[in-house]
Amino acid sequence: MIEITSTELRRNMIKYFDLTVAKKEQVIVRLRNRGAFTITPAIDTRHCKRIAKKTELEAYLDQPEVQQSILRAREDVKAGRVRNFTTVKQLWEGIP
Repeated sequence: MIEITSTELRRNMIKYFDLTVAKKEQVIVRLRNRGAFTITPAIDTRHCKRIAKKTELEAYLDQPEVQQSILRAREDVKAGRVRNFTTVKQLWEGIP
């Protein structure tokens, strides 16, 4: 369960809607002296393509092999093991 203010909801509305739908997270919005409100989906949103794609991407990025690959790539960049190119031809020249 996440509790936020109405201002936070206005700033990041899509984020909290996505949390409610994709992550099944309960979001409670406090509105000054007017009380608290809960965000819940009004319809079955499992068929919403935008949410489904985001969920598939998150599932892919959460795989340990992908996480390790990302960490290795970051280490390579920090160590200077990178190639710069400005054309596609230059890119393919270094590939055996």
